[in-house]
Amino acid sequence: MKLLIRIFLILTIFTFALGSTALWRGFKQLHFVEKGLDWSWLWEYYLPFSNGLQVTRTQDTKQLLLRRVYLEENIVIFVLTTFDNKLEVDIVNKETCEPKSNKSIFISFNHQPISHSFMTCESSGESYIYRAINKRLKSVEFSFNNHNFREDFTQWPISKLKADQFKQQHSNFFEKQRGASGSYQWLRD
Repeated sequence: MKLLIRIFLILTIFTFALGSTALWRGFKQLHFVEKGLDWSWLWEYYLPFSNGLQVTRTQDTKQLLLRRVYLEENIVIFVLTTFDNKLEVDIVNKETCEPKSNKSIFISFNHQPISHSFMTCESSGESYIYRAINKRLKSVEFSFNNHNFREDFTQWPISKLKADQFKQQHSNFFEKQRGASGSYQWLRD
């Protein structure tokens, strides 16, 4: 009986430690390179000990944004829609830098040949950013500072971004269909 109690106690402590670690890691990811936005987990894509997807809306235009955080490498990959129905990918490397300075990046979108480009230090001097716009997103592969990354966008809910943008651009139609108001106005240029 004492053995069962010890095993139960050890399992309880182990479960508590594991859960606490997952919560702490998740909290750190939500608050990493926030860009003034309130991020939350996209629960269908949440991976407790990995890099699940996060979602938010901008405060001004209510635009839907997705991101994945890589804490150990100080990398964040953002995906959002542009006004002309394209997809913008922002790759941010949190690293102190001189504003407007550059750093090399080798990058390939959608299995195209790798090209050389530059990440630019943001005006805050807290991170480098690489920004690209594509019609379709299947994957991105990039490397810099001896780190290699591959992100498979087929596992992301990109269709939700496009559907949300469509609803914003045609909000009058959707308001009439639902008989509701309070939809987001499209405020971007």
